[in-house]
Amino acid sequence: MKRKWIVAALISLLFSACVPTMKYTWTKENYTAKSFDNILVLAISQNLEARTVFENTIVKALQEEGFQAENSLKLFPPVVSIDKLSEEGIESKIKASDYDAVIVSSLVDVQSQEVYEYDSFYRPYPYFFPRHIYYGYGYVYRPGYYRQETSFVIESRLFDTAATTKENAIIWSGQSELIDPVSYESGAKDHAYSMVKTLLKSGVLKQ
Repeated sequence: MKRKWIVAALISLLFSACVPTMKYTWTKENYTAKSFDNILVLAISQNLEARTVFENTIVKALQEEGFQAENSLKLFPPVVSIDKLSEEGIESKIKASDYDAVIVSSLVDVQSQEVYEYDSFYRPYPYFFPRHIYYGYGYVYRPGYYRQETSFVIESRLFDTAATTKENAIIWSGQSELIDPVSYESGAKDHAYSMVKTLLKSGVLKQ
């Protein structure tokens, strides 16, 4: 029975360690954690698929931690190009709703660079002794090659809609770097879960 508990603990630790942390974060000075009842998730993108995937993934990550959260597709339908709306237009729609917090995510930087890749593997080599053979292992390297690596920096900001000024409204911001994501889904998942994990661990969000 004790062994089962140890295995379960190791599995839990392994999966929690797989979630990356955010690269840069900022929290409002003297901020005290607040419990929000209804969080709106808004992704700024001209690409509807990317917007939908990121919003829904962040919503799911928040809901799994017990928060009430919704995507912005009802408030800002797909026919609306969010990046072309005025700041005042977005603000007025949100204030007219019952959301007490807003998470806004957007792509802030894209960088490409050449990286050198090489392959290596273990290969045993024998030591011969009288009547015995001992094996050791060494690295074998294959010729490398250059490939193009692209990194996407995603920034998310948390706003308190009850604040009276724009300066007081922003509570927290954080950036994560996604390197060669294979799909919108994988990139969104990496960003969403690292963000929610950081918000909880740093005490910005209170359950």
